[in-house]
Amino acid sequence: MPYSVAKLLGITDFKPTKISLVFADRSVRRPVGVIMDVPIMVGDCYIPADFVVLELEHQPKDPLILGRPFLATAGAIIDVKNGKIDLHLGDIVMNFEVNKSMEKPTVDGQAFWIGELAETREEVLDELLLIDPLELALTKLRMSMDTWKEKLNA
Repeated sequence: MPYSVAKLLGITDFKPTKISLVFADRSVRRPVGVIMDVPIMVGDCYIPADFVVLELEHQPKDPLILGRPFLATAGAIIDVKNGKIDLHLGDIVMNFEVNKSMEKPTVDGQAFWIGELAETREEVLDELLLIDPLELALTKLRMSMDTWKEKLNA
């Protein structure tokens, strides 16, 4: 996660880390720190995820990268041949069709999510095309985090 995104979300308390990241261009970067158990909303479920926070010169195309630990926590089963990802969260199973998300037009070259419900997909796409997608994503994530904090404090 870029430091700028963490700052926008109001996250400033990072755990120190000694890891070094080696990028594809062979450059080595040291993260600002890590944040643990950030609630990520997938459908109607919150899944805790850990992020490595990096200070970057420019805003990346994909501000959040959810990797293998997140997929393991979410109980992901990936069917590459059929282009499907199933998340198993307790008794809840969510199905995502990766190939359909690739057919959607992108905003400034960015795909933002894989739609879960076919009937709401077009409505949400129209909403994304009318407003700034990063602002929408960050606003909804901030609202989700506030809801999560209220649930924890209840």
